[in-house]
Amino acid sequence: MFLHFLFMFSIAFISITHGAMDVNALARCIMSEASTGNRNEQIAIGFACQRNRNHASNQPPTYNVTKLAQDILAGKINDITNGANHWYSPRSMPSEAEKPRCKKPFGAGRMDCNGGLEKSCGKSRNYKPGWAKNRNPVYISNVRDCYFKFFLL
Repeated sequence: MFLHFLFMFSIAFISITHGAMDVNALARCIMSEASTGNRNEQIAIGFACQRNRNHASNQPPTYNVTKLAQDILAGKINDITNGANHWYSPRSMPSEAEKPRCKKPFGAGRMDCNGGLEKSCGKSRNYKPGWAKNRNPVYISNVRDCYFKFFLL
């Protein structure tokens, strides 16, 4: 019980001392955007989330993800993103056969597919968001490009 209290107190302290994004908000972003990602993918999402607040944050974080967010905000982990501030997951984008999901209005299962089709995850072709069209991704070591693509806009 005491350790849980101590952990929650340290989260609150870091939330107060590290400015705009608190531990809980960052942990929720990492959990919502990269819960199935490997450690480098979660770290990359953690840094990119701080630069772009337009992201999902609907999943409550696990202890490990909260600890990762705490370590990122405390400066214990280096930024591996080269400043990336946008990302998407090719795996979650509509496939060529799912074109009806590409209609406006976006949201409620509909997605921005204005970036066109790209080869993704083996032989499949998935759409990419319009903002990613004609932009070069930032390559990050041990981040699977089938799972995440990061960009500096």
